[in-house]
Amino acid sequence: MTDWLTSNEVTYAPYWPGCPVQPGPGLDQLLAAARTQCEAFAPALEEGEDVPENYRLAQALQARALYRSGIAGSGDQIGPDGLTVTVFPMDWTVKRLLRPETVPVIR
Repeated sequence: MTDWLTSNEVTYAPYWPGCPVQPGPGLDQLLAAARTQCEAFAPALEEGEDVPENYRLAQALQARALYRSGIAGSGDQIGPDGLTVTVFPMDWTVKRLLRPETVPVIR
């Protein structure tokens, strides 16, 4: 059965290679918060249903975003002046992994 990511799994590709947080309580906390956010946004899974791979990837990306938001400055940006990246609560990439956009079919 495929479940949500653990701190031991997330540090490997394709999830979060080079993760700056060692597996353990700190990373577990990030993953738990990301899981909660993903579960709130994504369509609900049936009891006992495997967690789809796109949900697991979304959890990893959201955990990374939560980590970055913890080190961002007061302007919600990371990086030296002129080379900053704005941090968003849940970006469109994560949202699209959880709720893929459907393309209407015209007949």
